[in-house]
Amino acid sequence: MKTMITIWTMGLLLAPFMTAKASEADSLRVVRRDSAIIVTASAWLGDATGAGPARSVLPREVIERLAPMSMASTMSLFPGVFVKDYGGIGGLQLVSLRGGSSAQSLVMLDGARLSSAQNGSIDLTSIPVRRIESAEVQRGGASALYGANALTGVVDMRLRLPETSGVGLTLSQGAFNEWRSALDANTHLGSDVRLGVDVDVFGTRGSFPFSVNQFGTTYDVNRQNGHARHMRVLARAEFGQWHSATVIVRSADRGVPGAVVQGAIAQARALLRDEDLMAVGRSTLYSSARDRIWMTASARYLDQHFVDPDATIVGTQGINVRYLQRDATASAVWQRQHEDLQTTLRFDASHADLQGASIASRSGERVVRRSASISGDVQVTNVLETDIELRAAMRADVFSDVGTALSPLLALRYGIAPGLAFKASWSQSFRPPTFNELYYLNYGTRDLRPERASTIDAGIVAEPWSWCSLDLTAYTGSIRNLIVSVPVSPVITSAQNVGAATSQGAELVIRSRGFDGRLLAQWSYALQFMRDATGRAGLDGKLTAYAVPELASALAQWDAGSWFASLQWSYTGFRYATSGEPSKMMLRPFALTSLQSGIRMNGSNVRGSVMLQCDNLFDVSYQVVRGYPMPGRAIRVIVNFDLR
Repeated sequence: MKTMITIWTMGLLLAPFMTAKASEADSLRVVRRDSAIIVTASAWLGDATGAGPARSVLPREVIERLAPMSMASTMSLFPGVFVKDYGGIGGLQLVSLRGGSSAQSLVMLDGARLSSAQNGSIDLTSIPVRRIESAEVQRGGASALYGANALTGVVDMRLRLPETSGVGLTLSQGAFNEWRSALDANTHLGSDVRLGVDVDVFGTRGSFPFSVNQFGTTYDVNRQNGHARHMRVLARAEFGQWHSATVIVRSADRGVPGAVVQGAIAQARALLRDEDLMAVGRSTLYSSARDRIWMTASARYLDQHFVDPDATIVGTQGINVRYLQRDATASAVWQRQHEDLQTTLRFDASHADLQGASIASRSGERVVRRSASISGDVQVTNVLETDIELRAAMRADVFSDVGTALSPLLALRYGIAPGLAFKASWSQSFRPPTFNELYYLNYGTRDLRPERASTIDAGIVAEPWSWCSLDLTAYTGSIRNLIVSVPVSPVITSAQNVGAATSQGAELVIRSRGFDGRLLAQWSYALQFMRDATGRAGLDGKLTAYAVPELASALAQWDAGSWFASLQWSYTGFRYATSGEPSKMMLRPFALTSLQSGIRMNGSNVRGSVMLQCDNLFDVSYQVVRGYPMPGRAIRVIVNFDLR
């Protein structure tokens, strides 16, 4: 399988691409033609990178045809992106880039940080998917542009309300007693004001069959304690292109099954309840031909309650803990455009605190982090009247508990020929220790230093034909002050700065568009090696835990108006559950195929669609994370009605 994927990728890469001229940019991003939703060439094939980190974008129309339950289903379409999935929609879903940890990747929604100070990550099931306008992934160090946690990249999902007023209803039913009900309403007040509400409720019993080997004998059993119920409510107001305000309310109840191990299934009765409130606002204060000033602000309140009556190691009543997490951010940005020079000055401030019974700090069971930063970003195009674009950025961060950080970035983009450009960048980024790594009882270490990374990227972007684009990037980098869990006793581990890691790899994205935009296709491939460089015997030079050396994916979508279809395929290579590459901890590669097909029905005021989905078409038995079996083949029916 690995050899075939590599040969296929190299064959695509070596195809001649300098013989044709790039197509002109389309004036519209998406159009409707014979009821088909057509993504224009500029949205699908256009160079999204510029001078800066490698960047890929999935537009809303592509996401809608996939109809994902969670944004995790779309992440495999981005090269170098890996989702640690702990068991389907009822399980935790954490995203990482280029072989790094989830805490080394920054996740944002509408420009607001979602990665928490508690653990540095965000569960993708908590993000509302039905109003995502686009999903964007920037690969490589980007702390100069986005701040903390952007060591290996940034995932940013943008929101937008529909252009038309109306009411919509979506119902779905699937395997393993999976269900979904969603209702949305949108209206316009005048020509510039749009208001919308979206309510999305879904759940599953999570009891799917899987095979387990217990002491040399294989048994077929059902997953226990995998049930889940999620409710996500999104209310949003847009005032032209200048102002927007979004409130997201989320409630979730789910079982938290542990790993399937020899002789037992851990956490067979553990439960987690989330009550989550988030608000994001953006306002343009001033705009002219040269200058634009805007502000953004966000706030989040997360109440988590975890219960495990079987965890009697901490007491006869088991575990019953509650965590209260609060985050707030504010930023002000001034951007000036003068001919070929664009300058951006940005100020950021943030506050985060966490309260819980397992937090051990000098002030008791509550910890606080405050930060402030200033950054500048300068971009110059047509340098010396040539097709050269230069970019330089610098950011300075000050934290109340972990010191300071300077993050520079230098980038170049050179247009070699029409439809062909060379790009390169160098950056330094950082990740502060999380609250868990600093203060969690019997695990945290209070004198941890922030992780710091240096990355060099180089590659080409090309549009060899009017219907095809190519983006190839190679990179190398290093991380120092690496924070890992180190055993300090037979049952206790501790977070420690143990040394360094190195990172090398290459990423390829090929996209095509045909039949006047009705056909979209993509192939992505990533070869990546995140290796331990701590000097520890048996670990130095070995792959770090869950650093996947090889990732690949393919997508084909057809939209004929009255019917549409998508075929999605992904491949995840071998990986190790722990550092040191012990053979018994290696997880085998797996490939997944998903299929979606639907029909549309259009009336004068009513539109509807019926879609049939099949995940894991070939019923592959696999684990993304060791000890956490994944569901087999799952078929669901989705019915949608829109009254406009």
